[in-house]
Amino acid sequence: MSISKHPEMLFKDLSGKELSHIAQASSDISFVLDDSGSIQGIYSDNQDLSKIIPDDLIGKKWLEVVEPDSRKKVQRLLDDASTDNISKFRQINMYGNEENIALPIMCASIKTSSNKKIIVIGRDLRETSKLQQNLFSAQKEISQNYLHINQLEERFRSIFEVGTESIIIVKADDEYPIVEINTNAMKQLLIAKNHCIGKSFLSLMPANEFKKVNAFFQETLEMGEPRVLDASTVSNKSIQISATSFTNDRKPYLLLNLKPANSTALDGLFEPDSLTVKAIENNAYGFIVCTPEGLILKANKAFIKLSNKKSEQDLIGTPIQMYLGSDKTEFDEMMQSLKGKASAQSCVSSIGNNRGGIKLVDISAVSVAQPRPCVGMIFRQVDSRETSGKRIDKKLVRSSQELSMLVGKVPLKDILSETTDLIEQLCIKAALDLTKDNRVSASEILGLSRQSLYIKLRKYNLVDSYKDID
Repeated sequence: MSISKHPEMLFKDLSGKELSHIAQASSDISFVLDDSGSIQGIYSDNQDLSKIIPDDLIGKKWLEVVEPDSRKKVQRLLDDASTDNISKFRQINMYGNEENIALPIMCASIKTSSNKKIIVIGRDLRETSKLQQNLFSAQKEISQNYLHINQLEERFRSIFEVGTESIIIVKADDEYPIVEINTNAMKQLLIAKNHCIGKSFLSLMPANEFKKVNAFFQETLEMGEPRVLDASTVSNKSIQISATSFTNDRKPYLLLNLKPANSTALDGLFEPDSLTVKAIENNAYGFIVCTPEGLILKANKAFIKLSNKKSEQDLIGTPIQMYLGSDKTEFDEMMQSLKGKASAQSCVSSIGNNRGGIKLVDISAVSVAQPRPCVGMIFRQVDSRETSGKRIDKKLVRSSQELSMLVGKVPLKDILSETTDLIEQLCIKAALDLTKDNRVSASEILGLSRQSLYIKLRKYNLVDSYKDID
């Protein structure tokens, strides 16, 4: 069946009354305008809509009774009015009877060939507008709820990390994989976060504890009440496990709280209020506590600055080797000698950062076996100008072996600059010794002006050491 593209053929036999009924059915409101756009007549069979339309529109220009944002569209409707085709439908917001209430109407225009009037037909969009407003309100509420959920999650994570408890969340299936773990639990179990998320909690227990821990978890899930179990880890450390079950997205989980079986053994070790921790935290030298394998458990402010990290959280669980220079042989030998026994060792290495800078450091390390195996390290930055206020001694001269040890750890230009400064200091010291601290004679021996000698004395902080006896 073909669709007719000539409506005049379809409506040619209809009476005027019938055409009027069709016009009423196809629109909610109609405007008759003259060529200048002034309203000549208004017709609407919609009683609710008629009540909202102002009574004084006759004789006014259509452009003057619409919202400012609709005036360009009204002009387009007037310009597009044609005797051949109906214009494109555009939404127009007209002024209503009540203040601050706009009347949304979807309008199209056509020009009559008989009297050259412009006929505008409109469809009431109030219900559609309400639906759009409801949709916008719902989207706004969803966005606010989403923001609120994010804020709650951030608070949860802050409490999860800041609290003094050792907390682990595991999924309740056959393997009990770890979903979340806080810093205190990582320190207690001597594991790194990137090594344990998704890992089975049972793998942290010795083989002879599997059956007991698994039965304990099953009972907690079945009873739905908090329970406590004494167990031991693979490192033979006795712990107490408190377990509580909960459901998320219809899936069961277990919230575990780990405590040392002998709570006094570790009392105050990493407590923020501990005097020992406060002293270490504010020490001028870098300090860390790590596992025997080198995974960082604790770091003070000086080491955070030395490694160019933003916070301690960025360091915890990462291997200390990743912050050292390219030559780690001496450090690795030191770590190997510390394993399995309580002893102290030291070595010289370098600390690199993400900006390409390298700092030479002297590392002193001590291993501790009780109450749990760990290694404490102090990082002292080596500065070539540690001679402030002192006379230069010949012992400061580096041997060729010492200089060769710096290659690969310190840039060549820094080695050359340090060596040049050291030679210059020694020459100035020798000249002053020969001339019995006479700066005029010393400058002549060195081939320098007196002013240049003064500048170099100030550069190397030797002004207080040599009195001006000239």
